[in-house]
Amino acid sequence: MRAKHGLSQAQLGEIDPASESIRLATLGMRGIAANLLWGRANEYKMKKDWTNLSATLNQLVKLQPNFIAVWRFQAWNLAYNVSVEFDDYRDRYHWVIRGINFLIDGTEWNDRQPRLHWDIGWFIAQKIGRADEHRQFRRLFREDDEFHRRNALFHPPDRYPVLDDRDNWLVGKQWFLGAENLVDNAGASMSGLSPLLFRSDAPMTQINYSGAIQDEGVFGERALRAWEVAAREWRHYGLQDIPTTFGTIIQLEHRERHQETVDRLTAELGNLTSGIRDQLYQERYDALRPIEREAFETPAADRTDRQHQLAADAREKLDISHEEIAARVPRPNREKAVALANRITELETRIDQIDRYRQITNYAYWRLRCRVEQTPDAVDAREFIYRAEQALANGNLPEAMDRYSEGFAKWRQVLDAHPALLEDQTTVEDLMDTIGSYRKLLDQLDQPMPDDFVLGDVISLYQKQQQTPLGPYEGP
Repeated sequence: MRAKHGLSQAQLGEIDPASESIRLATLGMRGIAANLLWGRANEYKMKKDWTNLSATLNQLVKLQPNFIAVWRFQAWNLAYNVSVEFDDYRDRYHWVIRGINFLIDGTEWNDRQPRLHWDIGWFIAQKIGRADEHRQFRRLFREDDEFHRRNALFHPPDRYPVLDDRDNWLVGKQWFLGAENLVDNAGASMSGLSPLLFRSDAPMTQINYSGAIQDEGVFGERALRAWEVAAREWRHYGLQDIPTTFGTIIQLEHRERHQETVDRLTAELGNLTSGIRDQLYQERYDALRPIEREAFETPAADRTDRQHQLAADAREKLDISHEEIAARVPRPNREKAVALANRITELETRIDQIDRYRQITNYAYWRLRCRVEQTPDAVDAREFIYRAEQALANGNLPEAMDRYSEGFAKWRQVLDAHPALLEDQTTVEDLMDTIGSYRKLLDQLDQPMPDDFVLGDVISLYQKQQQTPLGPYEGP
């Protein structure tokens, strides 16, 4: 029955019959045997004895295959800790894939554990796509026929169609979607993952894919289509119900709709309460202590520490709620005014909750970014900068200078049309990487940075964010 319902491991499996582990397991001390093997695995890792490490891990998971912490911990150990012990990037990639395959083995024993599916998605997307050697890793991943044959068993192309079924970002997205499917359709638990972040991973990998292929020189229809899919999937994420710690359900995409409703209801309430807010404000201002009024009227830059506290107390006393205003409305409009006030307060609370949750995933920025990347100016800017960096790498300095000039001019148009992009540090840092390369080009040409550099405001903003001047040739 345990085996049938996946509650625990009913068989001893293929544990070495001559090992100490089998003796402990047959005496009912399976946990002690697992601890013994875990200790040995760590010992082999410290000794860099990879053969015995692999054998020990295989014994360990056969002993307790339903304890998912074993799969998760040891997969991380292989992909992140063991892999970095090797100098050749091909060896490092080999151990990263071993860690991923170790997790995939775990899903065969724990097919209703979305956390394992999520981990696989994270390893494939982030470890391969963010590593220092990500360019080599991404190429090896595309060429890894054995892995993709196995992956197709879990994510058949007809069930999980993607733009590129051998790109690590999109394969990672498949596993993230598989984890969501377990939660949505198989009644599985998210296993400690917050719904807000859990739901964001699949669309975020699509965004990362779109940026990655452009970094590698892919433009035109393929890049535009990738960003179109990213925009659609990010909006779908924003429309999903997200439970909050406030006990409410929110949709990240509905913030603007709620604000429009608040503006309309506030105007309607204002027609019923003309002059009441000013009257209440004056009453409360007159009721302030003289020392509070003095602190409140003093410019913030000139206040003492004590006056800052007094001014804060005054602001709190002068804050007037919609309900307080509605309560002053004469009959027969008072009941309607109170209903409007309650609804406005409810929506403002909901907007505040959405704002808090949006900040966690940077929702508004990525929504804007997906839209902007589809514009002709942004497409041209990306391609010009790519051509410039290629020319610089090949030593064609005049060509690099021309392409940089065209690319920065296009970026100027993009930023002027969408100034909100600069409100996020991601855009500033990305542009500073490019400006850093441009400065190296100027150094080779023995030219100074132009005083009227078209993206001078980006440099100033970066320096303000970092609170440090930009070094001569270091870049950000």
